[in-house]
Amino acid sequence: MKSSQPVRRRDAASTRNAILCAARNLFARDSYENVGIREIASLSGADAALVSRYFGSKEELFSEMLGHGDRGADIIGTAPEGLPGRVADIMTDPEDEGKSIEDILIILHSANSPVAGPLVQNSIVERFHGPFAEAIGGEHAMVRSQMFGAMLLGLSISQQISGDLADTPEMREKVKARIAEIIAKVISPL
Repeated sequence: MKSSQPVRRRDAASTRNAILCAARNLFARDSYENVGIREIASLSGADAALVSRYFGSKEELFSEMLGHGDRGADIIGTAPEGLPGRVADIMTDPEDEGKSIEDILIILHSANSPVAGPLVQNSIVERFHGPFAEAIGGEHAMVRSQMFGAMLLGLSISQQISGDLADTPEMREKVKARIAEIIAKVISPL
């Protein structure tokens, strides 16, 4: 009897990556509690025992999946000079392929989970709030970084639902300037 799963070469790095990608795909579609190791293994073309061997538990796999990929600072940099403009450029770029909703869906699906919720919160602090709080510095830097993240999250969700904010180059420049103004205000000292 022929297996319907693709045959995977014996390559630990590519198998781990396939498992992480499968987990990311499934956790973006459903809650932490509703995604199982066997389902992740099946989608990745690996055996469930390999998932456990590489990651230990579903919780450890979820945690590593959250840390896999670009950090906010990797995408927009942490230099405070020009930060509002850089972010506004990214948020208004109609060709930007980095506007994936996958990260947002993972957060939304898992935020209320007693197991995954704290992992999501820790990941957000480690990958976004912490680096930006350090970059902008000053009093209440973490609060300002959290407000910055909330603003970006809201804009990202809005763009996924409603589409791009501007349909002409002229309007795009106006929107870009407004976003930069708002970000500058959000990250300025309280």
